[in-house]
Amino acid sequence: MAGGVCPFTLTRDLLYHTLLTSVLLVVVTSQGILLDVYILANDHTAIANYFWLLPDFLMIFAFVAAMAGGYRNCKAERNAQVDQSKVPNNSQTRFMFKILGPYALPFYVWVAYSALLVTKVAIIFKSEMPNTVSPDDSLSPQLLKATISVSAIVFALLVEGQTETKTDTEQERYIKFLSHGTAFEILDSVTFLGLLIQSESKLVLPLHLENAIIGFACVNFFLPAIALVKLSRSSYGRSAVCVVSSIVYKLCHLWLINFTFFVIRIYLWAGLSVAVSPFVVKNVYHMFSVMQVVYVDFKQLCDMMRKYLSKRRRVRSLRETATAEAELNAGNSSHDWTSSSDKFEEIDLKQDTSDNP
Repeated sequence: MAGGVCPFTLTRDLLYHTLLTSVLLVVVTSQGILLDVYILANDHTAIANYFWLLPDFLMIFAFVAAMAGGYRNCKAERNAQVDQSKVPNNSQTRFMFKILGPYALPFYVWVAYSALLVTKVAIIFKSEMPNTVSPDDSLSPQLLKATISVSAIVFALLVEGQTETKTDTEQERYIKFLSHGTAFEILDSVTFLGLLIQSESKLVLPLHLENAIIGFACVNFFLPAIALVKLSRSSYGRSAVCVVSSIVYKLCHLWLINFTFFVIRIYLWAGLSVAVSPFVVKNVYHMFSVMQVVYVDFKQLCDMMRKYLSKRRRVRSLRETATAEAELNAGNSSHDWTSSSDKFEEIDLKQDTSDNP
């Protein structure tokens, strides 16, 4: 630059992160606007429905900040450095910093994004919209489900922008596991929500079952945030917090998602003779596979706890030894180191000597 210094160096990594960010913003903006259109189609006279564009606009800045932070964190990890300016001074914030790690911005962004998405999904499916849409309409059920399913792409792009992966590493395998696993779970939730669209399911469900389907499907959008804890820590995959977060993430998917989806689908299939999605097979498969993986994680966590307790015992033993040595040295350095009994015996011996020449 003439008359100045370029604030950044144009590299392949910078171009790659810029491309990821651009695609992510297009996907997030398109999804937000389409969901707003569905809300307005149900009631376009309510002025409050138009204000949904405001949080969509704010989420753009949140994702830009997360992707920009991801690029900086990649450079810091490459140089094996952690920005000490990120360490908070407040004790409560320090506790969250210790749990979530120094790179927790994607965690907060996904929580905010999923909260906004879940709110819109709940409004749409609790309204009359699922009962009125037709496959021939421009706002068809397929478009609605595809719009919600785009969340899988949003998560994959967000995760990809947070790390600098190398070929055949644990980090690369974990990122692929996150992207592929989250995509399957989100598609499962969207298919589950499809039961509420009467033009497709031809089914009128009771209110409690309808609320259960919406509730458990929406929970599935929040769960990927737990998996992001492992990516938010500089000690990637090597701390007890990472193992605990992995166990919590898998157990939540086991009981809150796969087991619950399986039970409701079996009830609809066997009890109401309703055609259910082939994802019921996915629910069974994931229940068995997750139990096996969680067992391995529990063994790893037990080994970590055993090593930690062993280290604590060694440190305590060394402290006790050092304390005993310090007390012994302090006693040996005293001028009055002899006991009263030793002095008494010494006096007796002198007296005996004087009495017997």
